[in-house]
Amino acid sequence: MGEVVITTGGQTRGDRVRAASKQRRSLQKQELRRLILAAAAELFLEHGYEHFSMRQVAERIGYSATTIYLYFEHKDDLLFEVVSDGWQRFSDDLLAAAAATDDPLERLQAMGRVYVSFGLNNPAVYGLMFVQRTDFLMHENLHSKGKPVDLFVVLCDAVQAAVDAGIFPPGDVVGYGDAIWAGVHGIVTLCPSLFDDERRQRAVEIVLRMTLDGLRAR
Repeated sequence: MGEVVITTGGQTRGDRVRAASKQRRSLQKQELRRLILAAAAELFLEHGYEHFSMRQVAERIGYSATTIYLYFEHKDDLLFEVVSDGWQRFSDDLLAAAAATDDPLERLQAMGRVYVSFGLNNPAVYGLMFVQRTDFLMHENLHSKGKPVDLFVVLCDAVQAAVDAGIFPPGDVVGYGDAIWAGVHGIVTLCPSLFDDERRQRAVEIVLRMTLDGLRAR
């Protein structure tokens, strides 16, 4: 008597098993990649570029160095992917904040809060992006994935909207953007080591208010 093959929607039981197995392996690879990137960011922050190694990453997550090399060719390749992954998440959050309101000041405040939140919640990735390896932000491969300069354009567009609304006086929009960026960057770099959560939140709001109020038209 022949084997009975049960089908659903044109698929055999074997097809479904193979599809489920393939999906499981894909999810496992995604999770391992996430673990590698997180460990790499932390180790870079702890040891710096010269003393960072792929072997350290492998030891941190409990895998062999050979496994890490299956995903990344060398340490610059790995660290670039850390930045690329962080940049995409940062871009998504900042663009969402910029699109959430039409009020120019509220938009700038929301973008400032998102910037600080990302930096404080992802200190290792932020350090790679904006302190230790800023050269990665201008890498041509990263440009193809999101173009780092575009987010500064988004900031300047928000500043220009405030100028057009008469909130900020006509002037150097790029300079205004630089001042806002410097203010939130300062909070990110200072707060983690010196401030508790309550003091940090107060500082964020005060810096945003002082910066934006200081740019107001008189």
